[in-house]
Amino acid sequence: MGPYRILRLVNRGGQGSVYLGYDKRLHRRVAIKIYPLPADRRARKRLLLEAQVVASIQSPKVVQIHDVIESSEHLAMVMEYVPGCDLEEFLRSVRPSLASVLTIAADIAGALTVARQQHVVHGDLKAANVLVGAGGRVKLTDFGIARRPDAGEQTAASLSALSPEQYLGKPLDERSDLFALGCLLYRMLGGVQPFFKDGRLDRQALLTMAPTPLRDLVPADVELPRELLELVDALLQKEPANRPSNTRVVRQVLRRVARAIPLAATNSLLEEARPCFRPESAEDIPPAVPADLGREGRSALVAAGRGGAGVWPVMLSRAWRWPVGIAGLSLLAGLVYFLQLPASETRVHIEAPVVRLASGAELPGEISGRWLVAEVSEAMREQVGPLWVSGPVGATPVTTLYADQSRRVPQGPAPEQLRLDLRCVDLLCVFAVTRHWQGQQANQQAVLFPDMSVQQWRDIVHTTTRALYP
Repeated sequence: MGPYRILRLVNRGGQGSVYLGYDKRLHRRVAIKIYPLPADRRARKRLLLEAQVVASIQSPKVVQIHDVIESSEHLAMVMEYVPGCDLEEFLRSVRPSLASVLTIAADIAGALTVARQQHVVHGDLKAANVLVGAGGRVKLTDFGIARRPDAGEQTAASLSALSPEQYLGKPLDERSDLFALGCLLYRMLGGVQPFFKDGRLDRQALLTMAPTPLRDLVPADVELPRELLELVDALLQKEPANRPSNTRVVRQVLRRVARAIPLAATNSLLEEARPCFRPESAEDIPPAVPADLGREGRSALVAAGRGGAGVWPVMLSRAWRWPVGIAGLSLLAGLVYFLQLPASETRVHIEAPVVRLASGAELPGEISGRWLVAEVSEAMREQVGPLWVSGPVGATPVTTLYADQSRRVPQGPAPEQLRLDLRCVDLLCVFAVTRHWQGQQANQQAVLFPDMSVQQWRDIVHTTTRALYP
C-alpha cells in the first residue's frame, strides 16, 4: 500500500482493522488502521477532517499519526507501532497494583491534557484504546471518533466509555473524557465496570445511580488512599459541572497519591504487563538487502527481444574495419574501467563514543560503543550513500587498490564529525548524537529503556541519526 508493506493483522474492531506494516523508506514498523469510507460525501469529508485533527496532536503519551492514505472506498491511518498490549488485554489477566494504576491514570490524564490543548474530545476512552508499551508507559490511541467540542453532530462511543451526557446525545467537552477516565480507574481498582450488570450496560445505573463503593470491592487487607477514592467519586458524578473542571486537578491528585508509594514499587507496570505482551517476531521485519543493491541495482542481462540475444557474438563477428574496431574496443574498455571506479564517498569522523552506566544499569547484550558506531554508520549510509568512516572505533578498513596507498586513503580532516553519547540510569537511557559540519552544529536525542529489544534500540538509533540528515 504505497510505500508501506502489510505484514499481518494485529486486531479487528468495530471501526476498522489494524495491521502491522513496514515503512521501507524509514525502515520502521507502523500500525495501519483501515476504515471503510462512508458513501455520504459529508460524512466522508468529516472523517478526513478528523484524521487531520488527530494528526495534529503531538505527544509521547499519544500514538502518533505518520500518514493518511485515501482511496475511493477506504481510508488508512498510518500510525506509530507500539509493541506491548492494550489495557483491555492486561486487565483480563491481571489485577494491577496501586502503583501501576496510578502510572496508567497519570499517562492517560497527560494525553487528555494535550488533546484539550488542540480542542479535541477523545469520546471513546475505553481500555482497548489505551496501549501499554514495552517501555512500561502508556499511550492513548484511536481518536477515530475524536471531534472538536463545538461539532454539531454526536457520535456514539463504546458502552464502557459512555458518559451520561453522551448517552443522552448532549454536547460533550473534556469532562466527558474525565468521566470515562473515572470508569477506567474504578475498573482497575475494583475489578468490575461501575455501571454494568451481568456483563451489559445498565442504563438506569449510568443515568441515576451511584456505583458500588470501591471499599466494598477490594479485599479487607487492601488500603486505598482516601484522596484517590474521592477523586474517583468526583469523576463519576452524573452532572459534568460536579466533576473536576480539567485534567490539571486530576493530575495533581494522582501525583500526591503516588508520592506516598515506596519508590521501589513505582516501576511495577512493566513487570506486571510483560506476560500479556503480544509476541514479537523477527519475521515481522522484512530482511534488509545491501543498501547499494536497493539503491543502485539494475539487471545485468540484455533485454530479451529483437536483437537482444547474442549481441556480443554479433558485434565481434561483424567485419569491422580495423581502425573502427580498435576505437570501439578502446571506448568499451574505458567505459568498463569507469563503471568500476568506486562511487563518491562522504567522509565522516566519529569520535570514541561516551557510554556511561549508573550502578546497576544493564543493557541488552549487543549494545556497546562499537555497536553504536556501526549502527550510526549504517543509518548514515541509508541517508547519504557511500561512507568513509574514520575514528578510533569502527573505522572503514583500508583496502589496497593502487601501488600508491595515498590515492586510496582520504587526506586531511573529514568534513563531517559526529559525537555519540549514551548515558543510562536504572530505568532509562538517553542517546545523543551531535553533528559538526561547515561551521554548523546540530544535535538529536532519544530516550531508550534497558529492557527494550536490540531491534528497538536499532530502530531508535537509526531514526535519531537520520534526523540529522534531512
